[in-house]
Amino acid sequence: MQKIILLSLLGIVAASAACASAQAKAPAERPSLEVPAPPEPVPELPPAAPSNPRPRPATNRDTPRTDPKPEAPAAEVAPPVAPVTPPPQLRTASTADAAEAQRQVRAILESANKTLSAINYQRLNSGQREQYETAKRMITESDDKLKESKVEIARDLATKAEKIAKELPAR
Repeated sequence: MQKIILLSLLGIVAASAACASAQAKAPAERPSLEVPAPPEPVPELPPAAPSNPRPRPATNRDTPRTDPKPEAPAAEVAPPVAPVTPPPQLRTASTADAAEAQRQVRAILESANKTLSAINYQRLNSGQREQYETAKRMITESDDKLKESKVEIARDLATKAEKIAKELPAR
């Protein structure tokens, strides 16, 4: 038992000696950093002169400058202006034949109108009524574009109107 006490006492002394000698070191002092002054602004330099400038003719400022006056031109005859022909109307491959393209759009419009006429407007809810009115408006706009010979726009409007009409519930 004495050995245990002696060993524990020896351990305590060794541990306390280690704690007594351990000390935190103070941080090393570092020199302060000096911020340099901002650089002086660089003055703007005039543009560089061309390396081989042409010599200017010497002018005498005492004598007044006289420009020769142009003589009155003789009556000039303007060539006759040819009548301007309007450029040909550009068509895509799908509308190479204007009459056929208009016929196709009219068929789409007829189909959309037929689909809308089969719908009972009174049974539609407010959102469906709005879609119905949108389809009607697109049909009218498409017809107007056909009259203006804007076949591609008319086809797009007619196709959209037909699609909307088909999505609405029938009677």
